[in-house]
Amino acid sequence: MALTLLHPSAASIVNPDFRIETWADDCQFTEGPVWNPKGYYLFSDIPANVIYRIETAGAKSVFMRESGCTLADRSALSAQPGSNGLAYGPDGRLYICQHGNGAVATWDGRVLEPFISTPNDKPFNSPNDIVVDRGGTVFFSDPPYGLKDQQLRPDLRQAEAAFYCWRDGLLNAFCLEFRYPNGLCLSPDQKTLYCGSSKSTERRLLEYDASTLQLRRVLAEENCDGLKCDPSGNLWLCTKQGILLLSAEGERLAQIALDTVPANCCWGGPEGRDLFITAETKVYHIKGLLL
Repeated sequence: MALTLLHPSAASIVNPDFRIETWADDCQFTEGPVWNPKGYYLFSDIPANVIYRIETAGAKSVFMRESGCTLADRSALSAQPGSNGLAYGPDGRLYICQHGNGAVATWDGRVLEPFISTPNDKPFNSPNDIVVDRGGTVFFSDPPYGLKDQQLRPDLRQAEAAFYCWRDGLLNAFCLEFRYPNGLCLSPDQKTLYCGSSKSTERRLLEYDASTLQLRRVLAEENCDGLKCDPSGNLWLCTKQGILLLSAEGERLAQIALDTVPANCCWGGPEGRDLFITAETKVYHIKGLLL
């Protein structure tokens, strides 16, 4: 695990004395990390169909079982039927991407219920990553990773993979650019939405106007799984080479190599300067990564 600075400006962003801690290494495939202001992280273990809660190394506990799939017949699904992306909304509800159920569900602390599930009388493919803005607009990706052989099944689910926007009760498939849409995140001012794919044949990070949903530009020729913006608007991408830091103009600034391929990440901690990373069977924590 090592930091490589690719641009001089990274020295004013990244704390060079950071230390990576492995908080868990006994999961199946981790994803969907989110910080709860009460002082803990949640993350999905997709094959296990479980959401875990964790506050420190070696202290994970089950937060929710059957978090992504309640189906008895799973013959049309891949080996990843559980929950994936997680996000909190302005009302405090937890929004959950459910692979197996093909839905976005919400949890209010008492009841788990479908929120968006059948856009055309069929479930979504397998909702993957999600972000909710301060006004309650929900953005999420819907690739076929949760389906058998990771292929679309238009007879059972959706005919296309897409990035979706749910706003004021209306659902809009605003981006059909990818066969395997994946990570997405909002800029700090929530005016810009970034969308990407981890497939090498879809190597582009797109920048959208979050209000109009119009494509502004291809920000960078990069692949990533999950990604997050920091408070300054820089982007932190989970790639096969580790965590890649880009400027808001798409320029490579730094890279953090890990011993496991990261899938997603989120900011957390009392000051929001800690990076929590899900990576295959592990989860990592980097305290005070941002200067």
